[in-house]
Amino acid sequence: MRSNPVVAEGMEGGPRPLYARHLEVGALCELARLWANKYPRLPGRYQLEGAENHTLNSKSILTAVLVVMVAGWVAACGGPDVPISSVGVPAIKGQIAGFDNIDVDQAAHRLYLGDRTDKGVDVFDVSTAHAKYLKTIALPSSPNGIAVASGLARLFVGLGDGSVAVVDTNNGAVIANVKTGQKGADLLDFAAARQRVYVGNAADGIITSIDAGTNEVKAHFVVGFEVEQPRFNPADEMVYVTSPQADALFKIDPSDGLVKNKWPLGGCMPNGLAINPSANLALIVCRTFVLSFNLANGKSEKFTQVLGGDIVNYDAKVDQFFVGSPHITKPSVVGIFGGDPIAYYSSVVTNAHGNSAAYDETNGIVYTPDERPGKPGVASFRLPDKPLIVPQWLSNLITAGIFVAILGAFVLLFVFVSRSADPARRPEPKRKRQPKEETPPAADMAQPGSQPGPAG
Repeated sequence: MRSNPVVAEGMEGGPRPLYARHLEVGALCELARLWANKYPRLPGRYQLEGAENHTLNSKSILTAVLVVMVAGWVAACGGPDVPISSVGVPAIKGQIAGFDNIDVDQAAHRLYLGDRTDKGVDVFDVSTAHAKYLKTIALPSSPNGIAVASGLARLFVGLGDGSVAVVDTNNGAVIANVKTGQKGADLLDFAAARQRVYVGNAADGIITSIDAGTNEVKAHFVVGFEVEQPRFNPADEMVYVTSPQADALFKIDPSDGLVKNKWPLGGCMPNGLAINPSANLALIVCRTFVLSFNLANGKSEKFTQVLGGDIVNYDAKVDQFFVGSPHITKPSVVGIFGGDPIAYYSSVVTNAHGNSAAYDETNGIVYTPDERPGKPGVASFRLPDKPLIVPQWLSNLITAGIFVAILGAFVLLFVFVSRSADPARRPEPKRKRQPKEETPPAADMAQPGSQPGPAG
């Protein structure tokens, strides 16, 4: 069974709303602004040494270059802040919260959150843009993964004791507790096309298939390695599951339960998995990065903008993946990906330490578990506008161009200073003017050809 990171650092939990900036520019923008606020003007005079009223030193040069760079960064940080809202669960207020997966019933406008702290599922009304806590459904064991079957009015919850709780979403009653026969039931997925619930029995290396209509166990698919997230792909009617132990993605035929393919993932150590069936593309959350995967040809692309995470969910209406990426010593974010081919869109810093995220299609709100001390519950933000996706070659060219420009500025400055400091190029000092010789008075001067007369 997976465990969520425990909050070990002070995170402010006051009543005021938090504001978060997209991670890819946030840290740089804030650093630039702090520096610019501290040094609003260039200290000293930046002029040439050796010329009249001109002085220059290495500290001045460095400061000038930094100011130019900071000015550019600040100019690029014009995006608005993202407001982060939160709604608490009253029964666990003041406690250290432990949540797992989160899911939204789009038709019924209900949000469900697996709550290990009070051993239940927290229910929120999301019919408006501001979620409202309704109640907590008590369970016989701690919850792990959850999956909504909206058409059946059912909620399936994987439990720590190896069973799957079946909840009637009309009244919140637990109507069945299906024993998988394994040590623990972790993440799971509902396949509407087959009316099956596929349950990952993590430590056992098994996927249990349950009939969603009769709540009967129909089969066990043996993977042979510890498993994480199983997903059914309607495009090819196969079941895919990640395994951190095998560092691989497995493809299983649910008709006979046999493994049809195994793709090594090259150090990914995968956790979460979600699939866009219309494009036959998957997004895999690795230990320290995120990986897109083409289920048709096995090609993948690595994304390092999000530093790994746990669970990823896909919403077809907006064609976007939402990655829960909780950290203790780094910002906790919700990473957003989408498109065909899959591209990185943005990361919203929530610092809520949520390991999953889900999208409310009615109001355009993203929800994630909120484990901050003093306000456990759900955190939310409005889905940012889809960014303009720059081709990778152009992105690399722009990045390289920035560094080349900075390097060029340093080279030009170095050459300029070196030439100015060359003694051969310094202007020669002007010679001092010699004082004019004074002409004696005419009475004191002897006339030419005259001789002094005799004294008489």
